[in-house]
Order: sequence, then structure tokens, then C-alpha cells
Amino acid sequence: MTLSRCFSPFAPLLAIILLTSPALSEARDSQDLIDEVCRQMEDYGFCNRVFHENMESPEIDHVGLTAIAMEQTITNATSTHEYISDLLRRTTEKSLRNVLVACENAFGIVESSFGAAMQSFHRKEYDDMLKLEQVAPRAQASCETSFTAPPSPPNPLAERNREMRILITMAIVSGKEILKL
Repeated sequence: MTLSRCFSPFAPLLAIILLTSPALSEARDSQDLIDEVCRQMEDYGFCNRVFHENMESPEIDHVGLTAIAMEQTITNATSTHEYISDLLRRTTEKSLRNVLVACENAFGIVESSFGAAMQSFHRKEYDDMLKLEQVAPRAQASCETSFTAPPSPPNPLAERNREMRILITMAIVSGKEILKL
């Protein structure tokens, strides 16, 4: 008797168990949702890592993904804002100081817009949340482009700007998915 004949009567039962097992199907569904958001980012790996490092359980929906993205955006904006303030205290070069002041203002806008958006999120006012978030990409981009205008000083915020751009986009993309529900 071959091995395939031995297990063939159990194959349908095994398939049903695997497909209906809550842990397996929910984990797969959560990863599908993460993929849906992260495939729209410029750095899939960064996006995927942010979600997985901040998930409290293997089960998550778009509301949970949005919460993670918003929290990480606020954390990153706050950290970067503090970093810029520290650089300003230590920098004497005029062209760099001017750019850093513009970036300090930009990250302040990101912080405040996402802080207000988080309040709307907690009230389940998702349309309002997205409107408040829409200010952030332009503010963040203004910091990035400040380093390209002559005289263009070296950019000590390049990686922070890149991560901020992705986090803002993650929050907006996952937030839009809530409205589709």
C-alpha cells in the first residue's frame, strides 16, 4: 500500500482543519493586510518590520495597523524634532542653521497634525483623521527640499526624512483602508 493511499481519506479533513484554524487563518489575514499596505511603500521591509515590531498580537485589522502607523509617526516626528533642536544648539554654520530651522518647523507641523489626527482616530472620526494627516507629507517634504536649495549643506536628516515619509504614507494608506470597511 502506497503512502498516498494511506493519507488520501484524511487529506480533505486535514485541509479543512488547516484552513479553519483561527491561529493560522488570522495570522495569514493579518499578513495579507500588512502586505496590502506595505506593497505601496518605497521600502516594503521597513514598513513590514514597523508593523511586526509593534503588533501586540498576531491578529490585527486596518484599525490596528493605522494605530501602529500613527503612533510610530508621532514617536518618530517627536524624536526627530528633538534631534533637530539639539543640532541647532550645536551648529554655528548659517546655511545649515537656516535649513534646520525650516525642518524644525516642518517636524513641528507633522507632530501637531498627527497629534490632532490621533484624537480623531480615538473618536473614530476617520474622515477627519485623514484630513488632519494630509498636511504632514507637504511639511515633511519641505524639510527634505530645504537641503537641495543652494547653498546646500550636508543633510544630517536624510535617513530620518526617508523613514518619516514612509511612516506618514503608512498611516494615510492604512487609514484610507478603514473607510473602505
